[in-house]
Amino acid sequence: MNKLIKLILLWVIAMMALPASAQQRRISGTVSDEIDVIMGANVVEKDKNNRIVSQTVTDMNGNFTMNIKDPNNTLIISFMGYKSFSQKVGSKNVFKVTLQDNVKNMKEVVVDAKRNAPTTGLEIPAREYAGVAQKFSMDDVAGLSFESVDQALQGQIAGLDIVPNSGNLGSGTTMRLRGTTTINGNAQPLIVVNDHIFELPEDAQNVNFETMDNEEQFSTLLNVNPEDIESITILKDAASAAKWGMRGSNGVIEIKLRRGHKGPTNVAFNYKFDGTWQPDGYKMLNGDGYTMMLKEAYYNPNQVPTSITELDYNMEYPFIYNHYSHNTDWVDAVTKFGKQHKYYVYLSGGGEKATFRISAGYDKSTGTIIGQKLDRFSTTSALDYYVSDRIKFSSNISLTFTTNHKNYGNDILARAYNAMPNMSIYEYDVNGNVTGNYFNMLPLAATYSTSSTDRLPQNGYRTSYELRDQFVNGNPVARAMKAWWKQKQYNLTPQFSVEYKLLGKENDQHRLNYVGDVQLNIYNTSNDNYCPSELKPMDWVWGGDNKAALTSNERNVVSNDEYKSLEFTTRHDLRYYSAFKNKDHSLSGLVRFEMATGSSSSQNLGLWNAPDGITDPTVVALLQSAGSGNSEWRSHSFYEQVHYAYKGKYNLDATLRTDGSTSFGAGHKYGTFPSVGARWNISDEGFMQWSKKWLSMLAFRPTWGITGNTGGSGSDQYNKYSTSGYYAGHQVIKPENLSLTQLKWEKTKQWNLGFNLGLLNDLLNFELEVYNKKTTDLLMNNLRIASANGFTSLSKANVGVLRNKGWELNAYTSKFARVGKFSMKLRGNIAQNFNEVEEMDPLILEALNGAETYQPGNLSYNNRVQIGNALGSIYGLRYKGVYRYDYDHNGYTTASISSYGYAEVNNTGYDAQGNPINTAAAAQRRHENFTCPIAYDADGNMLTDAKGIPLPMYYCYNESYRKQFQGGDAIYEDVNHDGQIDRYDMVYLGNSNPKCNGGFGFTLFYGRFSLNTGFNFRMGNKIINLARANYESMRSNTNQSYATTWRWRKNGDETVIPRALTNVNGYESYNSLPSDRYVENGNYLRLQYVQLRYEFNPQKLKKYGIRQLTLSASANNVWCWSKYTGVDPDVSPQGFSVSTDNSRTPRTKSFTCSANLSF
Repeated sequence: MNKLIKLILLWVIAMMALPASAQQRRISGTVSDEIDVIMGANVVEKDKNNRIVSQTVTDMNGNFTMNIKDPNNTLIISFMGYKSFSQKVGSKNVFKVTLQDNVKNMKEVVVDAKRNAPTTGLEIPAREYAGVAQKFSMDDVAGLSFESVDQALQGQIAGLDIVPNSGNLGSGTTMRLRGTTTINGNAQPLIVVNDHIFELPEDAQNVNFETMDNEEQFSTLLNVNPEDIESITILKDAASAAKWGMRGSNGVIEIKLRRGHKGPTNVAFNYKFDGTWQPDGYKMLNGDGYTMMLKEAYYNPNQVPTSITELDYNMEYPFIYNHYSHNTDWVDAVTKFGKQHKYYVYLSGGGEKATFRISAGYDKSTGTIIGQKLDRFSTTSALDYYVSDRIKFSSNISLTFTTNHKNYGNDILARAYNAMPNMSIYEYDVNGNVTGNYFNMLPLAATYSTSSTDRLPQNGYRTSYELRDQFVNGNPVARAMKAWWKQKQYNLTPQFSVEYKLLGKENDQHRLNYVGDVQLNIYNTSNDNYCPSELKPMDWVWGGDNKAALTSNERNVVSNDEYKSLEFTTRHDLRYYSAFKNKDHSLSGLVRFEMATGSSSSQNLGLWNAPDGITDPTVVALLQSAGSGNSEWRSHSFYEQVHYAYKGKYNLDATLRTDGSTSFGAGHKYGTFPSVGARWNISDEGFMQWSKKWLSMLAFRPTWGITGNTGGSGSDQYNKYSTSGYYAGHQVIKPENLSLTQLKWEKTKQWNLGFNLGLLNDLLNFELEVYNKKTTDLLMNNLRIASANGFTSLSKANVGVLRNKGWELNAYTSKFARVGKFSMKLRGNIAQNFNEVEEMDPLILEALNGAETYQPGNLSYNNRVQIGNALGSIYGLRYKGVYRYDYDHNGYTTASISSYGYAEVNNTGYDAQGNPINTAAAAQRRHENFTCPIAYDADGNMLTDAKGIPLPMYYCYNESYRKQFQGGDAIYEDVNHDGQIDRYDMVYLGNSNPKCNGGFGFTLFYGRFSLNTGFNFRMGNKIINLARANYESMRSNTNQSYATTWRWRKNGDETVIPRALTNVNGYESYNSLPSDRYVENGNYLRLQYVQLRYEFNPQKLKKYGIRQLTLSASANNVWCWSKYTGVDPDVSPQGFSVSTDNSRTPRTKSFTCSANLSF
């Protein structure tokens, strides 16, 4: 009996094991298409009720393995874009499946979908969005080469004015959107990448926006590879930018990075080669012309010849003669043909559960200035994983590492323009043979004292003391090759988010979604500098304890500075979308909380007189500078947004954001920024039915809102202390500032009226915007206060009001003019902005504009702010030419007539032989130019003294440094006719900001060929051409423009170039005072690019395993039509400073060849 029971139990267990054994059955296989394996294909087992009982996805090799529940079930393999494979599992264990392209049999499918507004946050249909948000697709400029994405936007966006900072590698751009709304704060638009603010930490932005020179300040976007960018949306008005609250006053640039899509795995490789070169610059004097000019400049003040041996070509001093008898073109010597190689690869794809995109890019560039090169590596990875139909996990990790080898001081081109053209690049021995070393000027013939009695003898073995400015300038080629500035930047940004559909999943259901994300921003930068002593040979007295102010001591200078920061941001959203039974109504809303916290540390160390060849700043040497610091910051915000639409015809938007920041004191830490907007789609009205055939859109969009700005405020609310010497043997600590707890946010109130017009089924589209922005509580520096407080000024105060108003027009077409294989598209935009300072504290104006002691100085334009005028306004004298005669040759006084006009016959202006008399009076009678430094009243009558003798013209007669103008000096208009040129003769000369700017372009299509062009223009702005002013001043030893060969040399000369008159030995000329002589129109029309592109037929590429192949070639910045006499008219102001072109490296011209290959 027991045996029978055991047998029965054994049989039951065996029968139960059979299905268990079946459940453990494993199948495997490979999924591919006609070309390659498919990664991420969805493999499922479905039972007879069509329920999924097991599933998996293929790996990177297209392989899969899976446990089967029942061999009678159905195996289904699917992937986006392919026909699904379906087969009963049966007894088969290995499957080799080839999916068929579904496109071959795909029929037309009509999808009823709404295009959303191109901005982050709530998903609002574009036809219902009231704000001003202009979108730009990077696919429109595919194949073109940009160092950073801001360069791609130039001329593309109405109202966005973009100017390159320089032509140096990694220099970035200056951007202004709808004018300037702050003076001391950062006026750049806010950069947002993947819905997170992307900018340097606050303390890393601690630059002086009043005096900055447009160089190397805004290159943040170098950390974003343009190839990774899908689209860019520019938020212009307060309704769209208010969601960024305290940082939205300058407008917002939202960058969306590319992500993976469902479909076959796609591997793509892109290569671009750029050839770059410098545009033609100023024509300068050669060595012979330079020495002639300089001798004349030294002779003119006192009529005494110079004894500077470097100008004499004296073979008795062979070492001097061999090095100062050349015609060196220094600009040609420091410029070269630059090369840029850009490599980029990405892997993208996905299935039903996950999509991914992984990319990497490497740029290797050499600049157009010798000694410059830049290497950049970037990588991004984006993952979207659908945990279920309710939960989605996303991540985006970006890493950029940049090494930028800059020129030491970053001013090699300017030094090349300044260098002595008679000096050699290389060193010669006494026999005139090149040694192969760079020539560097001999030690300066000077001691601590600048007096002539204490100077060391020259004797052919020292550089003449008069050439001390050239000694400082040095050999530009040697400086570029021997000294260096190495900058390294590291930026890591991991971002993770989760979306959970709390309520509803489909569009026809009420939906409540939670979206939460976190982001880390890790930013490190280091700068290493080195300047060897061989570039500036000096006696030990100049390299020892002395500061050597005359020679800018750079004897074995070694320095390092490091900056590190970490910022953590977290954001949590609740987003609601309605699904009312009455479909005419829709309502959506968003509630957001955001918090950011960060810290940073910095240190710097500088040494000089380090041992030769040592570049490590930790060695034992003389300390030049040292410092360290730590910083922390906190901010948090609350944001609410509501959108309501009725039939998609009447639409309302409202937002409210509250920001808290540690930049302000108690009671002012929080700012509230509301906005409202509406949109009326007039074309949807019943009374517009008559226009449906040709009118696709007519809409009116009014908006209003408030945005904010910290205005450069940082730690001013805290008391700060510093050391100040010793007292009774103890270190003294003193307060540095007054605590400013009452500082407030800068607030910008803005209204905008927008109009949309679409014609012929959106074949033609127009967008018109009219806006008015008013910034109040403007933060300004250095408000004077009573010294009884222990301080003479407050570092900052809310004391100003600034207004910007203007309009923008954007127009574009879809493809039209379709004739056979030919079609085309057009685009264009134009904008006008008017800026005005409406209010400003008088004490601030006095601090900015100078007290009553201010007088115009040579080569110096005052950064003046005047109520009623725009920021960046230029003030100066009116230039009227050159005095043809000196005072002694006036011909009006008895002394002058007896010396120079005695031979005149019958007041004809000629002598008896018919030769012209060389006086101003005689020239006047001949009806010629008779300018002479004599004062005149408002009616043109000569001013005389009590004896009837003409009064001469003076520079600042009432000041101790007054000077009488002479023949060959510049003529300035005596506006108030008081016989002197001073501050009261300064007038408004124009504004640095363009009155009008924009761009346009067209794209021509013919078959698989396309021709793409882009133009941009600026009009109505003025530029101070300070480079030309320096190169025509003839005040120092710097080389001069070839235009100075037409300079005034003797009485009777007619020219617009004043005489050569050096100020090196203490004699001061006033021929280069700030005037309209150097203020030029900055109008230009530039051909940004012209690109020819060809896309190969993918059907013919399939047999080679290639999905896509595109080749393109372009010419970039090749033509610029402008009357500006400088090298490049792209010059922009900063803060309240004026647009000044001061020998910066101009933007380069280039060509690009590109190949894009995908598998």
